[in-house]
Amino acid sequence: MKKLRIFSILTTIVVLFVLLQGSIVTKTGSGQGCGTTWPLCFGDVIPYNPTLETIIEYTHRLLSSIAGMLVFILSFWSWKQLSYVKEIRFFALLASAAILLQGLMGAGQVVYGQPPLIMALHFGFSAISLAAVSVITLFTFEKRWNPFKVTVGKSFLRYVIALTIYSYLVIYTGAFVKHMGAATACSGFPLCNGEWILFSEGAIVFAQMFHRLAGMTLALLVLLFAVWAIRMYKKQRSLVIISLASIGLIGIQLASGIGMVLTYNQNLTIGIIHALTISLLFALFTYTIVLSRRG
Repeated sequence: MKKLRIFSILTTIVVLFVLLQGSIVTKTGSGQGCGTTWPLCFGDVIPYNPTLETIIEYTHRLLSSIAGMLVFILSFWSWKQLSYVKEIRFFALLASAAILLQGLMGAGQVVYGQPPLIMALHFGFSAISLAAVSVITLFTFEKRWNPFKVTVGKSFLRYVIALTIYSYLVIYTGAFVKHMGAATACSGFPLCNGEWILFSEGAIVFAQMFHRLAGMTLALLVLLFAVWAIRMYKKQRSLVIISLASIGLIGIQLASGIGMVLTYNQNLTIGIIHALTISLLFALFTYTIVLSRRG
């Protein structure tokens, strides 16, 4: 079990880096850093005299390939060794399917090009892959006869499921804004170009405003989740920890989102933090569903 645990942690870290690296590719406009050839880069196995964009895209492809192999190995290994965990088959298949679709969509974008609505799913599948691998990693820390769980009511469980789905939709709207080039459509916060509502100013401004609204709504829903959990289930330590972690993550998410607006989307570090926190929040809620269903 120790070897599987170490391997799963390593795989989670690599998948996390792939997700962040994908955000860097989008933010720096390096998606065509290797031209329209895949898996080769400008027809070469190793690019000759590469530009910065080529280095970014090439290393992303390389790390994505490594991540894919690690996820497939982890899925097979965990399926065999953690067969007593009733959820392992679902998450093993989910992790493998998500990383495969992520790779195929990335390749399709390079060779054929894809509209923003489709390319936003590329980041979405990255988030699903990270969540699935993270959950598998947490399974390796459980004892066979004493799995982690929390006891909650049906209403709370349904709320967590709905919140998890909604957090994924927020991930999608954020990825869509990036691929549509709408990240700088609005200057200022909370106003957009000096106005409260600018939905009539075109699709780019609408996409930015819609994402803002979705993100702020998520913050309120997460706050409700935390208050509900702490008030009703304060004796369940793991749920309290999850609640406090969710508040911290959504706080960072909001702050980084505002920071991106105020810096005109020019600060790469803030952009990476923004992508990281929403992905971790989605993974956290995914695991919360597992714990709650067990209770």
